[in-house]
Amino acid sequence: METLAPSFLIAMPQLMDPNFKQAVVLLLEQSEAGAMGVVVNRESDLDLQQLCGSQNIPYAGDPGKRIRVGGPVQPEQGLVMFGDDFEDPEAQPAMDGLRVSASTGTLSRLCNLPGGRFHCYTGYAGWGPGQLEQEIDEHAWIVIEADARTVLECPPEEMWRRVLTENGLDPAALVPGGSAKA
Repeated sequence: METLAPSFLIAMPQLMDPNFKQAVVLLLEQSEAGAMGVVVNRESDLDLQQLCGSQNIPYAGDPGKRIRVGGPVQPEQGLVMFGDDFEDPEAQPAMDGLRVSASTGTLSRLCNLPGGRFHCYTGYAGWGPGQLEQEIDEHAWIVIEADARTVLECPPEEMWRRVLTENGLDPAALVPGGSAKA
């Protein structure tokens, strides 16, 4: 089986599930056993500073930085994604320019930096065997090449539209049930 990971899964307009409406999912793993990704454009109401305080983690970053909702599966599970300009022994490469870790140690080290390009996510998106492939065949998702800059720098409220337009797709012209490839 050829994997699509890493890539962006862009929700088609007819995908009305509130977990995925206008979602941009970074697909991290795909195999015959299923697939796993992180919704990268959903902010929660929780400040990262609040989360760090509840975990006794010193926080030196932006006080307005919010936790992002990575998906509906295991919302108690946290992930952090950051640029490869920061080295961390507990992180794995997700793609060129982007690393991922589920370690609170990594989060603690990142939160001690006064700046830094990183985002913290709760939960993830998961698909059973063949489920994602079926959803793609049913035109629920557009598959687009992923890039670290978008994950780390694009404001979440602009990401869905921007990823589509930067790949030559007009969001208003997407037709339910039609096919769109970038």
